[in-house]
Amino acid sequence: MIALGALAGGLTIYFLAKRENLLTRFLIDILIYSLFLGIIGARIVYLILYYYQFSNWHETFLIWYGGLVSFGGIATGFLAAGLILRKRGENVLRWFDLGIIGLLVGWSIGKIGCLLSGDIPGVLSFSKIAIWEQIPVSLFESIWALLLAAGLLYLLIWQKKWLLLYRDGFLFFIGIAGYLLGRFVIDFWRKEDIIILNLNLGQITSAISLIVILIFIYLYIFRWRK
Repeated sequence: MIALGALAGGLTIYFLAKRENLLTRFLIDILIYSLFLGIIGARIVYLILYYYQFSNWHETFLIWYGGLVSFGGIATGFLAAGLILRKRGENVLRWFDLGIIGLLVGWSIGKIGCLLSGDIPGVLSFSKIAIWEQIPVSLFESIWALLLAAGLLYLLIWQKKWLLLYRDGFLFFIGIAGYLLGRFVIDFWRKEDIIILNLNLGQITSAISLIVILIFIYLYIFRWRK
């Protein structure tokens, strides 16, 4: 499902780049490096946060048993893409506006894999929305990512000239902030140990990241207006 998500996300970025008259001959390089380094980053963050789940160093390579943290993957994936784009003299933020839409499309598909494998359990529930007597948090995240992608695509294609604050990178920051906000809410139904203030580790990470992104958005708007 990660592979299918990467394919769908890559095609989304490709067609959007064609529409925006951007060069696409190096796009496959960006996608491969971003996906590869994104998986490594997601695994490293998981090892740091959940080190107690591993009995020996050999288990660190067994990613097919689950164990990836989305924040690490997104950060290292976009970092790899940014370095390649910068080296080629491209407008990094403009590409990131397209990249966040492709990421969210791919994410919505990849999270179906999480649902099918059961590696992100939800809290126990016997309600009608429960699947296997659990709240399907992966499915919620998949739907939220798809809705975000649709909203950003609408702004990019049909409302670009009316979006007064729109500049290169604005959609990227909005997309990241929207995803983090959704994760914070959805993780209330995620079965995970409470750390502090009735929040689990994922929510704390989401909240901190969201605050940082909102500061970036404020500085971005302030700089543009100035």
